[in-house]
Amino acid sequence: MSSDSQTVKDMLATSSRRLSESTLQDPTLDAEWIMAHVLQVSRLRLGFLSDREISSSESKAISTMLDRRISREPLQYVLGSVTFANLDLKVDSRALIPRPETEQFLEIITESIKEPPSRIIDLGTGSGALALSLAQSFPKAEVLAVDRCESALSLAQENMERNGLTNRIQLLQGDWFADLEGTFDLIVSNPPYLDETEWFACEPEIRDFEPRQALVADSPSDSSGDLKQILVAATSRIRPRGTLALETGEGHHKALSELANSQGFARCRGFSDLRGLPRFFFAWAPD
Repeated sequence: MSSDSQTVKDMLATSSRRLSESTLQDPTLDAEWIMAHVLQVSRLRLGFLSDREISSSESKAISTMLDRRISREPLQYVLGSVTFANLDLKVDSRALIPRPETEQFLEIITESIKEPPSRIIDLGTGSGALALSLAQSFPKAEVLAVDRCESALSLAQENMERNGLTNRIQLLQGDWFADLEGTFDLIVSNPPYLDETEWFACEPEIRDFEPRQALVADSPSDSSGDLKQILVAATSRIRPRGTLALETGEGHHKALSELANSQGFARCRGFSDLRGLPRFFFAWAPD
């Protein structure tokens, strides 16, 4: 071993120390993920490689990724991918990072479906996480994925190819249901639902790197504006006994329940996330 080279153990200690100076929540864990990515091993295997020497190219790659994380770029963007359900998704600044809450949202959707849907639409698909997962869960369904952002759709296309689902999903650019035809058994959406104050209060990883238009509602005075727009439009797009599933903010369920009842939905229900916060809203069409 050369005098200036480092082992995995040494580099991990150095990397953790660098990250800890930037007030990150878990610098050691972030350092482990970055090193595991560069060394192309699982994070848990790092402990068995403590005496392995780090090459010059590996050291440079680790340092570059540490710099990105120190700037508060999200770890998922730094690594370039994230696991969502059974999918390996590419992630970058073209779309939001799929959250654990959205994975829970997916679980509630699939568990609540009594009959396999034949036609599904994901409004505001972003990385394609929900659409791809639903295509896997319901292999006979026709799946449409809509987003207003062309760059987000290009990322969703890459994730379709990455996960072998290229022929399963139709990608469309547009605003919610605009220019679409037909009706659906299952309508899902994780639309923007933050107001400006909530967005400004977000961590730098969110506020400075993730796409603002995917987070902040169009209406400056009503953070539930996009949710309400989707719900109202869904009344003419949902099939009998169909399901509308929305990921929401914490304070939106009362207004959405009142609107769903006034729009003729047969019933509606809110669900809480793993922290006990009301984050998912479902409405079902009558027979």
